[in-house]
Amino acid sequence: MGSGCLVFPGKEGSGAQDLSCIIYNVRLMNCSWTRGPAAPADVQYQLYSWTSLHGNVSECSHYVLDSAGTRVGCHFDELGEGHTTDDYFFLVNGTSSDSDIQFLDSPSMNGPSLEKYNPPANVTVQDNVSHFVICWDAPAMRYSLSNSVLRYALDIQKMGSFSKREPVFLSRQYKNKYRLPRADVTGEHTVRMRVQHVLFQIWSEWSSTHRFGVPEENFLVVLIGLVVGATVLFGMALMFLCKRFSLKKKL
Repeated sequence: MGSGCLVFPGKEGSGAQDLSCIIYNVRLMNCSWTRGPAAPADVQYQLYSWTSLHGNVSECSHYVLDSAGTRVGCHFDELGEGHTTDDYFFLVNGTSSDSDIQFLDSPSMNGPSLEKYNPPANVTVQDNVSHFVICWDAPAMRYSLSNSVLRYALDIQKMGSFSKREPVFLSRQYKNKYRLPRADVTGEHTVRMRVQHVLFQIWSEWSSTHRFGVPEENFLVVLIGLVVGATVLFGMALMFLCKRFSLKKKL
């Protein structure tokens, strides 16, 4: 997301620092930086970007300002088509009436390493008697990559419990499905998910939370109902057999 940058001559500590960029919603990108600790009060920064060593250079058209009106970020609202070979180059320089401002020259940033995916969509939980089956859809990706490059985190928790379970991590999934043994689920549970590229550090936000399982206060009622139902069925079967046996004796 961020990377080491080179800062060039000008007033020491006046240049922009901590440049980082992130791609989201497939075609959008935000970059941010902090003002230099020794920057004059009237400093103003400009960000320039290009996508190849010989590509066209363009200045940011949508700056983000801090409370003092200093540019500390840039929003890109249309990145065009993505290619796995995309490399982004950035330069942030500055101007001031007080002194020369150092400029910051960023090493290239590989496109796929900057992408923050949307959370997994259409998360559902199905009960097939022996297991709870959690299913989901993979997020849309800017780059043409196999779903096998995705790593998921499933946060499964028991409602009302003070102890927290560690997330379940799944990598290189092809079916987007996780089977949780029903024997491991007593009471009502929740599940939410997030996703990242297996090689990079950026996690998506968490998905919405979904409930599954039977609340514990209802579990005893359900169990009693099952026992009563089984008893009634057994009694009816026994009565049927007794009547049939009695009828045979009369014949």
